[in-house]
Amino acid sequence: MEERAKQQQLLELLQAGLPEDVAKVDTSTVRYGLYARKSTTSEDKQASAIPDQIRECLDVVVVPNGLNVVKIYKESMSAKYPDAREEFSNMIRDIQMGRIDGVIAWHPDRLSRNMKDAGAIIDLVDRNAIRDLKFKTFTFENTPAGKMLLGITFVMAKQDSEHQGESVGRCN
Repeated sequence: MEERAKQQQLLELLQAGLPEDVAKVDTSTVRYGLYARKSTTSEDKQASAIPDQIRECLDVVVVPNGLNVVKIYKESMSAKYPDAREEFSNMIRDIQMGRIDGVIAWHPDRLSRNMKDAGAIIDLVDRNAIRDLKFKTFTFENTPAGKMLLGITFVMAKQDSEHQGESVGRCN
């Protein structure tokens, strides 16, 4: 079973016990920041990654849902280590200052592959500074189960990043 199917199955299991009246966010009032990241600073590697992420998020998430994107954050930096990404830090600061209150990304692993940054995102959701998260390849609901699934997805991204590092190290 591929990762997306596993995530969907876990989400359905977690939602089975949720009440029908889970509060929905009025997305017409949310000011979104769209965050796109590739893992390398090299210009020739993953050259289309950021434009592709932005285009796909706009085509699949923003336009069909009529969302208000007020800023696009573009970053060419690994998310493996905390406090290393300037645009991510700018986005967090914009959330804390109330300039944006929603985040759109291609997948949660674009936001974080480390627990500090993942914790910052979840904390901002808990405090309602982030009112909504939208992803092209992942479904998020601001419920206890939804936050747990998001946390698990961040842990999986961290494990994947560390596994890639191990594999590359063995091949050298």
